[in-house]
Amino acid sequence: MKKAAKLYVITVSLFLILIVAANIISVRTKRKKADNEVTVMNRIVCEVQDHIDENAVDIPDEADVNDLLRRFFYDNTDALAGEYGRKDLPDSAYYISAAAGESEVSLINKTGMNEKLWALRYEDGIIGFIVFESVDNDTRERLLLNLSLFAAFFFTLLICIYISRTVLGPFAKLSTYPEKLSKNQISEKLPETKNRVFGRFIWGVNMLSDRLKNDKARIERMDKERQTMLTTVAHGIKTPVANIKLYSDAIQTGLYQPDGKINEEDARVAEKISKNADDITELVKSLIKTASEELISYEVNIESFYLSELKDFLHEEYSNRLEVLKIPYEFELTSNLIIKNDKAGICRMLSQLMENAIKYGDGRGIHVVLDKDAEGYYFSVRNKGKLIDESELPYLFKSFWRGSNAENVEGSGIGLFEAREIAKRLGGDIYVKADKENEEMEFMICLPFT
Repeated sequence: MKKAAKLYVITVSLFLILIVAANIISVRTKRKKADNEVTVMNRIVCEVQDHIDENAVDIPDEADVNDLLRRFFYDNTDALAGEYGRKDLPDSAYYISAAAGESEVSLINKTGMNEKLWALRYEDGIIGFIVFESVDNDTRERLLLNLSLFAAFFFTLLICIYISRTVLGPFAKLSTYPEKLSKNQISEKLPETKNRVFGRFIWGVNMLSDRLKNDKARIERMDKERQTMLTTVAHGIKTPVANIKLYSDAIQTGLYQPDGKINEEDARVAEKISKNADDITELVKSLIKTASEELISYEVNIESFYLSELKDFLHEEYSNRLEVLKIPYEFELTSNLIIKNDKAGICRMLSQLMENAIKYGDGRGIHVVLDKDAEGYYFSVRNKGKLIDESELPYLFKSFWRGSNAENVEGSGIGLFEAREIAKRLGGDIYVKADKENEEMEFMICLPFT
């Protein structure tokens, strides 16, 4: 939307510049036209004056001067237009005698006309005035020009608003979806829309989301099978290795010697065997630990953000879904503080806890609290529903473990394990509590100040 705002500012600025430039050009054009008109009028008046000075023996009357105007102006219009341009010629010209007469002529405030008077002389006095009239189209033309520019401006502005609402606005909402999808922060598909611009895009992204979800489930099954195999092999190796170590220790103590005395050569060999058995045991432990850590693919990225951004994330991702499912919910933010931590990691943990609250709750309500205490930040997710047995709580965060309430519920048992691993990488932890009195399960993410 910031880019859209810049687009509006640029559009308005361009049109303002265009309007100012158009008016400046109009003024200069009018000034140039006025200069050409003055040149034409001066030429005509000079020709009439020269003719009177050379040929008149007495003061010419109006008819004589008007005949001269017809000769030098009206009959010569084509030649003057070819030289100066027809638009720069006066529309009409006539002569008014300065002598007192019975006729009255108004030269002021003629509607739509622009008049210019030139004095005509005979000997040492003014005998009359030649009047040039032009239709005053400049004001009308400038008004039409500005109206056209303003109309084009508003039309363009409407187009920008339309593009903003139908293209830029929806795209701003869609643009973050692929990133969130790659970070496993998305729980819902993009809503279908009749928008022709993004309809196929949304359909394609939702197909991609399904594909990633299926691939993730398949990978989790393969990881579970691999970890099961590694655990089985590891435990299978542990027993014979322990026996080998036991036998080597017995040899080192001379247990198998008839006289009970230690055979130095056998003891040295047994010591090497014992050392190799210890190495195998450490390799098995490392193998099991590495197999568990590889289940989580996540890189910590510390940044500063407001706690309200977490609330906005929950609203954006879950409000519509919870309303459709008719599950009462509340996202409580006690204070809008600035937190320096891994926003993406926290959102990922909250998504997992929200998913569990929706899947394993009974639909009576979900309550989320985002706050801090003296030791750090805490994010609590409580949901009404069947409680997990106290005996199962210690195993909730183990990989691929699913509780007794997970029957007929889709899942792989990796979500809470992943959430806790992220919390640990951020220096915190996740705790679980079963509240029998209120019939609520509560999961709390606790992170230290950084």
